Amino acid sequence: MIGLTVSHYRIIEKLGVGGMGVVFVAEDTQLARRVAIKFLSTLDRPYRARFLREARAVSKLQHQNIATVFEYGETPEGQPYIVMELVKGKTLHELLDEVSLSLLQSVHVAESIAEALAEAHRLGIVHRDIKPSNVVVNEREQVKVLDFGLAKLLDDQVDAEDGGNVATLLATRTQSNVVVGTPLYLSPEQATGRPVDGRSDLFALGALLYECLTGQSAFSGSSAIEIGAQIIHVNPPPPSSLNPAVTKELDRITMKALEKSVTKRYQTAAEILHDLKQVAGTLTREAPRRVVRGSRDIAPTREVRQSALTTIAETIRRPRLSLATFAIGILVVALAVWAVVRWWKPTPYKPSAVAQEWFNKGTDALREGAFWQAGKSLDKAVQEDPNFALAHAYLAEAWWELDYSDRAKNELMRVTALVPNRQLLPRDQELYLEAINATVSRDFPAAINAYKNLVAIKSNDARSYVDLGRAYERNEELDKAIENYVKAASIDSEYATAYLRAGGCYSRKSDFASASAAFDKAQTLFKAFANAEGLTEVFRQRGILLRSSGRFDEANQQFELAFETASATGNEFQQISSLLDRSFLAFNRGFTDQAQSYAEKAVDFARKRQLENLAVSGLIELGNAHKARGEFDDAEKYYKQAIDFAHANNGQRRKASAMLNLGGMYIQQLRTDEGLALVEEAYAFFQANNYRRQVMICLSEMARGNRRKGNYEAALKALEQKLEIAQQTGNQPEIAFAYGDIGSVEIEQQRYPEALANYDRSYALNKELGRAIMIAYNQHNRANILWRLGEADKAREALTESFEIASRPDSTYKALLPDIRLSHAQIYLSERKFQDAIRTSEEAIKLAGTSYPNVSIEARYTLGLAKSLSGATREGLKLCEAASNEATNSKDEGLISRSLLAHAEAAVESGEVELGLRLATQAAERFAKNGQQESEWRAWLIAGMASAKGGDRTNSETQFAKGRDVLRQLENKWNPEAIKLYLRRADIQFYSNKLG
Repeated sequence: MIGLTVSHYRIIEKLGVGGMGVVFVAEDTQLARRVAIKFLSTLDRPYRARFLREARAVSKLQHQNIATVFEYGETPEGQPYIVMELVKGKTLHELLDEVSLSLLQSVHVAESIAEALAEAHRLGIVHRDIKPSNVVVNEREQVKVLDFGLAKLLDDQVDAEDGGNVATLLATRTQSNVVVGTPLYLSPEQATGRPVDGRSDLFALGALLYECLTGQSAFSGSSAIEIGAQIIHVNPPPPSSLNPAVTKELDRITMKALEKSVTKRYQTAAEILHDLKQVAGTLTREAPRRVVRGSRDIAPTREVRQSALTTIAETIRRPRLSLATFAIGILVVALAVWAVVRWWKPTPYKPSAVAQEWFNKGTDALREGAFWQAGKSLDKAVQEDPNFALAHAYLAEAWWELDYSDRAKNELMRVTALVPNRQLLPRDQELYLEAINATVSRDFPAAINAYKNLVAIKSNDARSYVDLGRAYERNEELDKAIENYVKAASIDSEYATAYLRAGGCYSRKSDFASASAAFDKAQTLFKAFANAEGLTEVFRQRGILLRSSGRFDEANQQFELAFETASATGNEFQQISSLLDRSFLAFNRGFTDQAQSYAEKAVDFARKRQLENLAVSGLIELGNAHKARGEFDDAEKYYKQAIDFAHANNGQRRKASAMLNLGGMYIQQLRTDEGLALVEEAYAFFQANNYRRQVMICLSEMARGNRRKGNYEAALKALEQKLEIAQQTGNQPEIAFAYGDIGSVEIEQQRYPEALANYDRSYALNKELGRAIMIAYNQHNRANILWRLGEADKAREALTESFEIASRPDSTYKALLPDIRLSHAQIYLSERKFQDAIRTSEEAIKLAGTSYPNVSIEARYTLGLAKSLSGATREGLKLCEAASNEATNSKDEGLISRSLLAHAEAAVESGEVELGLRLATQAAERFAKNGQQESEWRAWLIAGMASAKGGDRTNSETQFAKGRDVLRQLENKWNPEAIKLYLRRADIQFYSNKLG
């Protein structure tokens, strides 16, 4: 079970085994918290019924002294489970073994349990298994009752809400008289199989309180029958006879709870709780008296009646072994086990010849990356030989690679059933199973360790080195992966897979020459051995390499070859993958119609062949194609279809990918809160499951969303985390991306010199990697910093390079064109060339349309301000007002502040001095809150101009003084060269002269 995911809980380790179930520690992949998850250990219908009743019952309980239940249900295989709060602390059983409790501590424990039982009984629920091991005292000394594992509803009704489980739940009624519970704490009615109610729990509470006070169980015996006989017929001595510190009132409470007759016992938890609270007030925090905890033969104080049950118990009692004899026996057994493990070498399992042949084909395909073909071959292997555990394990890995987590889990469960103890396997098979389990649970360091041990055994096996390389590759340690692939090729120079995988790693490192050489070698070998699947994968991987290098025509040729080869061999998975590759390439080239066409073919192809998760990938590509055209409604429809389809088929990885794409689009559309929620949910999945590349993409989107909300520190924190991951893995493209993203946040913070330094780093890396479109983005953002720092000519040079890349016929990022035009307009405005600013702003608005609202808003207030400053004050004010309103609706904090400042200046220019003063003051306060001093001093200047025009000289001078003070702070904050250039800007000279 370790490593499997049930619902959204990834199983980490076994916690314990009970009478009815097995409990594991699991990770909630959505909320990133540890939980306890319990599975029924048998699928017999009556026990399944009781287990489901337990889940339904406990899910109603919400109390500080009861461990919370978060979820319950059945796996697709019909195995019930319940997910509970993981309580950290010590059980009462452990505490009683380690220390003796004071009387007051004992009473407080009993009070807490009584509180929990009162709540449960109020809801008609009986625990039926109160015992020290089901009571935990956490780090805050809070008592929690665990495991309503034998819970029974008093009204014995089946709620309609149970839906599909109703038939199972009804089966419980035929088993209502079964004896369940732990012998030492059973009530007499439980021991005799009679109906129980809440008073049985109070008997168990009395037994537990007795043990806390005395250090000994109320009842004892060498067998369940003997214990049962004492529970039914023998009254224990009062606690004070074993611990003289126990008061008469405590004796009374304990013995009343232990009454044999139900009617003489406490009738409700509230009654015993009342008495416990009363007696607690009479006790002091005395040092506990040490009482040895353990069972003992009790001298009964009152014999009720000897029965056949006690007679039988005495008859079957056996003489006890001495401690020395017992110890010697244990030592002999231990030595025997050690000898077996040390010298006995189990014979490796011999599958049938046909199964072995399919196994070899499947594992080779798995190493090549032909996962669907691997799955088909390995499935045939296990059909030929269902007991072939290693084939089941590799089949689990194939399903996992294809994002069929349920199928992977089923195969691993079969492996566990076939091989319950891996240590009895030959060492190499044990290591293979260990590595595959770690891989499927995405514990790549553990997988690396297992494969390292395997390589030590099989030092001349090229495939073992490829397996180790794949583990390193999954862990984003590309250099170590390449090292092992090269080692595999040196052992077997004709092992094509080693060259193929090395080429893929070189490609990810943007080492074009090494990748090309490796792919050429792999292609030659696959062709010589007539391995069509391997050849198809070479074409795909080479196409990806060429696409990332901007050689789109050559990439398209490789993807066409991949599709043709896959079609010739009938490999459906590779055909669909090739269609998706062609769709993504067309999308990158800006050929959105082609992208849509290929994606539609892929979706149709996948659905007809029931390749559900590949259909999801096609729907995501359809969403991307529509998003690139600015058809956001259609894009949203396809992303949501992808999410729903992935959810229905439990394709968690692809579901998270679709959520990430949809969330990113929402953030782009200024639907920031919606977008962030989706991206953060995707991030939780990718982070929990160690998908580092996807985690980095999520962090970029989260930073963008937080930047729009004005949460600059949160944005920077996300990007610093991304940069750290990228540097750890040596991922140069993502390192470049991270520097650029950090620069974007610093632009918003108006830390222009630092932002320029980060964009320079990003630009240099992207130049080295030859990533044209990223260069275009770098240059656009560098231009926006350069003109703000007073270097308009350098800004125009950068914009020219950006425009040349973005306007290529094969460029997908035509969305950059309205941004570039807007930057030109802002440069003209900073130079006070108002007519040029008006013309280019209008062009930017036209290019942005409704698809890029943030560009449209910024271009509108730039146009409005240019018109106001050129004399068309009323028209300019109207444009700025509209832009300001749109910005407010967008909830983009930076955009709101900038549009407010433009609106304020336009109002002052048009004579609306009160409006101008109010808006300028609001803007100044917003800029001050975010440390945006470059805009803050200008906002105070506009406020001062408004006050001056309104005849308020006193306030005007105060506001000008604030502006001067903030400008001086800015001069101290930026480096001298940056300030020198900044103060030369035409508009800054104009404003600073007015400031005086």
